Amino acid sequence: MLIKSIILSNFRNIVRLDWSPDRRLNILIGKNAQGKTSILESIYLACYLKSFRSAKNNNFILQGEKSALIDINLFSSGVNRNIRLLLDKERKEVRLNGKKPDSYQDFFSGIAPVLFAPEEIQLIRGTPTGRRTLIDRAVFQGNNRFIQASIDYNRYLRQRNKLLKDERPAEEIIPWTQGLIETGVRIRIERILYLERLSPIFREVYGNITDNLETAETSYPITESDECLLKELLSEEFFRTQDREKQWKQTLAGPHRDDPIFTIDGKPLRQYASQGQQRSFILAFKIAQIIELEKRTGVTPVLLLDDLTSELDQQRQKFFFNFIQQRSGQVFITTTDIDPLIRRGLTDGSFYAIEDGAIHPVAH
Repeated sequence: MLIKSIILSNFRNIVRLDWSPDRRLNILIGKNAQGKTSILESIYLACYLKSFRSAKNNNFILQGEKSALIDINLFSSGVNRNIRLLLDKERKEVRLNGKKPDSYQDFFSGIAPVLFAPEEIQLIRGTPTGRRTLIDRAVFQGNNRFIQASIDYNRYLRQRNKLLKDERPAEEIIPWTQGLIETGVRIRIERILYLERLSPIFREVYGNITDNLETAETSYPITESDECLLKELLSEEFFRTQDREKQWKQTLAGPHRDDPIFTIDGKPLRQYASQGQQRSFILAFKIAQIIELEKRTGVTPVLLLDDLTSELDQQRQKFFFNFIQQRSGQVFITTTDIDPLIRRGLTDGSFYAIEDGAIHPVAH
């Protein structure tokens, strides 16, 4: 994957940006709140139609303006793509190569970037939603079956929750329950199969980061991947929770409530891991995600690394920067201090100063 050009208008604190990034390494330097992360966010938002920061449209729009524009030219999965995203306070208007996409599945058919940001570390130690999000972002990469199943599942879930809230009779709810079972099983299968592929890579990477002094595991609470058995299991879950659903007026079973299992030395990460262990875990997960994606698709993803040096100590910085230098793909790094990057030899690329939403090349 390659980002060829980025045009932004009235996005966050950026009035106007028209930029053709380096094909290899792009280092964005500046103080906080100058627009560094906003540039990374625009790439992420254009490829995922969701932000890793705020989900509200009005937060994307420059104060005093009515709309914002993201226009990105990229090369992904063997084809050139232009993504144009117009954001107003109520909606996102998406154009793919000048046309409205026929489906989300069509839009998401390319390989999206891989993100490493402080927000990612919060995911693993917070609620189950965060851990599911981390897994789903990884499964999402180039997996059209998972994309479509997720879209359909969320549609069934919204409607079923509405019927429960309105206290509609059981016969009206049954078809939506069946829809959740069909799509929910597909989501669980894809999550299980993904973690089966990822786990050996993840264990090796984590061992390398920690000199094999610790072991880390990531797994799914359900290990059975047979479709028929999973349908029976999910049907039983809905049967067991039906009385509580009437009380709470929401769907209490399904993959939207599963909690992936993250452990270090056999203990739950969110309860027992230190901050250093949490950072090692997310770093190993991201590297394993990249390696698995490249093995499976043959495509090298773009890396978006937001404020990396503030989250990693020198040992982890060295490991990750060595990994970056061994790769051939495009990388975007934001930082307030370039010295750690220079010391690690990250000089073969382009450096840019970001100030008040404007970008300027700088010597290094």
